[in-house]
Amino acid sequence: MSQQITDNGTTFEQVGTGLTVYETDQVVEGVVKWLETPEDVIAFVADDADVSDVVVLSRGGTTTFLTMALNAGVRGVVTLQGAPESHLGILCREYGIPAVMSVTFDKGVRTGRGETIPADGVRIRLDVSERPQGRVLVEEGAPVDDSPAPESAAPAMSAEELAQIMLLLEKFGGVVPKGVEGDRVMQEKMTTKVLYVDDDALPDLTREEVNDAIGYYTWNEWDALASRATEGESGLIPRQEYEAMGLMNCWFMHPKWLRAIEDGVGKQGVIDIAATAKREIGTKINMLHIWAMATAPSFGRGIALELNLHEEDYKGDRIRDAFGVVRRMYKGFWGNGPILTSMKDYRAEVLDRDWIDRFTADRIALTEDADRSTFQRFQGAAELMGFLLHFDNRLGVSDHGPYPTDDGGFVLVRDIFLNEPAWHWNDPASPLPWSVTTAMFFGPDSGLDVQVVDISTVFTKPANYVPYITHVAAYSRPTWDAPMSGITQLDLDDMTALRTQAEQQSAALYGRIAKMDKREKIEAGALTYTAGFALPFARAAGMVDELTEHHDFLDIHPAVAACYDTIVAGLATEMIPRLFLTGSWAHQVSEHTTDDIASDGSEFTVLQALRVRGFATTEQIVESTGLTEVVIESTLAGTDERGHTQVTGGKRAMHTLTPAGRARSVLLADDRLSKADRATISGVYESFLFPNRDFKQLTTDAQSGADVADRLDAVHQTIGGVIGELVSVDPRFGRYSDRFEAAIAGYRAGDRDALARPLSGSYHDVWMELHEDLIATLGRVRTEDDE
Repeated sequence: MSQQITDNGTTFEQVGTGLTVYETDQVVEGVVKWLETPEDVIAFVADDADVSDVVVLSRGGTTTFLTMALNAGVRGVVTLQGAPESHLGILCREYGIPAVMSVTFDKGVRTGRGETIPADGVRIRLDVSERPQGRVLVEEGAPVDDSPAPESAAPAMSAEELAQIMLLLEKFGGVVPKGVEGDRVMQEKMTTKVLYVDDDALPDLTREEVNDAIGYYTWNEWDALASRATEGESGLIPRQEYEAMGLMNCWFMHPKWLRAIEDGVGKQGVIDIAATAKREIGTKINMLHIWAMATAPSFGRGIALELNLHEEDYKGDRIRDAFGVVRRMYKGFWGNGPILTSMKDYRAEVLDRDWIDRFTADRIALTEDADRSTFQRFQGAAELMGFLLHFDNRLGVSDHGPYPTDDGGFVLVRDIFLNEPAWHWNDPASPLPWSVTTAMFFGPDSGLDVQVVDISTVFTKPANYVPYITHVAAYSRPTWDAPMSGITQLDLDDMTALRTQAEQQSAALYGRIAKMDKREKIEAGALTYTAGFALPFARAAGMVDELTEHHDFLDIHPAVAACYDTIVAGLATEMIPRLFLTGSWAHQVSEHTTDDIASDGSEFTVLQALRVRGFATTEQIVESTGLTEVVIESTLAGTDERGHTQVTGGKRAMHTLTPAGRARSVLLADDRLSKADRATISGVYESFLFPNRDFKQLTTDAQSGADVADRLDAVHQTIGGVIGELVSVDPRFGRYSDRFEAAIAGYRAGDRDALARPLSGSYHDVWMELHEDLIATLGRVRTEDDE
């Protein structure tokens, strides 16, 4: 293929190649604009300027970052990362915006990170006439920076590394193919029929059955998601970071929520809830949510094991129990037969047939280009809003079908969720309905090859199915629990009005998300995974309030929160794609499982001392714990090796917890105490706060020269009673009594430093440690009420 094209006197030369999102023979040409930050995107569309001659260039292959640019109607999209199967690729296809992703440029100017890209303002042309490879060409004479890449630039991937990744993208484990053939290979490995349901779906699963399911799901998840594992970063939402936190949170939360829901409504109740999907449109009781309740806890367990937070046998039986509940959901969802679309030739005929008849009666012909454009822009704007509201994950959009029609054609159905009141970033005054549903009709001669994967996503060959749509029917549902009698059919004028509202709400939401700090974004995204996956079933069971009050439904588990610094320091961006591509997230359920963490008696004591002190020498840990130096050094050698502690720099050899070590200490603390014990300590803590305020004032007065001996004696007597109550629950608190006695003895002997001199083992030092220990033991976050 020629490296140059001359058209109307302008010569374009090839400077990059990438992956075509969808084929088109049209000339795709425009002025390039590099968008790196959310502020860049906001400024790009701020003046409502005509951007129909602009090809935007961004780093990552995620959807939400470019939301406002796509709504503005750009000519094309080019990315340095990502794949056509990513959400951005899907939305470019929906809008009819030509795109080339994962482009490598060999000529251009440097970004701040040292990447090579065409200069802003240069005219470029996209050759997207073929798949998979697309080309990017620039007008002759465009600026070129030949200087070496800065040392801070990310190293280029070697040919060997690239070849290995391409193999893992093409075949699972480098061996098992995608699609129907891969399903056949994986089913042949199974020894049970766990992924088929019949009228006997009520019994719990055996260990052999759940391990069979885990084995198949590793391939199934790769089949659905591997190509998205390389979508790269988002300038708006830290996607891989929140996935890591959210998935790990699913491991700690989902099994107990599933158990609570089934205990609340019964096994048949779970089946009945899932059967709602047959009767309703605009429901989040769909394939993705059920699939996620099966896969997310196991994936999160794999992340926890990667971080050495616990051993493989720790609470493994919860995975077996969770899979059993999910299997009963599938019974209600499908009826009898295989439970995954990868086992059904990728067909997802979920709705009862009378819905297809209704769609047929209500459909609108798209015979005019203007009508097709109205529908296309409406659906694209709605999908962008759905993706943005759900933090760039698939929970906002759900595909199902194809449903055959009497004329030999078929219907694809899409539910798009626009107004989720559970998310605090949603606008409570939004005019948008809870959801819109579109039914897209295709004729018998479309020639499309259609697959609907288990994450409720449709893929077709050719990739752009929009030109083949002959008719549409569209509806809105005002709230998640609105009856089907309350849905509204939409005509083309309604679609235009809703599109405008969706674009306005997207722009406002984009601004709100851009103003969040990084941790807020990550924790919000994690919430969409953890609570978001389970929310439809909790709502249908009428148990959202109960789960929130008693089962931490809207919370991040303390062990997960403790891993934040490790996750954002680069772990997530390396780990999430690797686990997706290799399936190494999956761990079998062992024959013997335990609810207790394997640990010797000294590990928790040492980790808790470091958690309380922050940094400590061996001698200081001896002081806090009463353990010998030999025991402490042996324990630290093991925790250093497992990545739970590390030695800090400086003149004194001091240890500190790593984020994973802090998470490990949280789990060990939880493991030590029953709910009753924790309730007792919580009550004692409230009693502690009264002398705490007295002691703070006492030390302040002492620094002013006041005689506080009598007041100290009174406080000492009170704190002795507090410690006595704590010792009745956990004897380790008795160490504080010994240390308080030593400090007050020094003070009574005339050593005034023994009261409050910092870092000397003073009474104040011991008091602060006890205070921090109680907060850590209870998993509290310090607030003004703790002072």
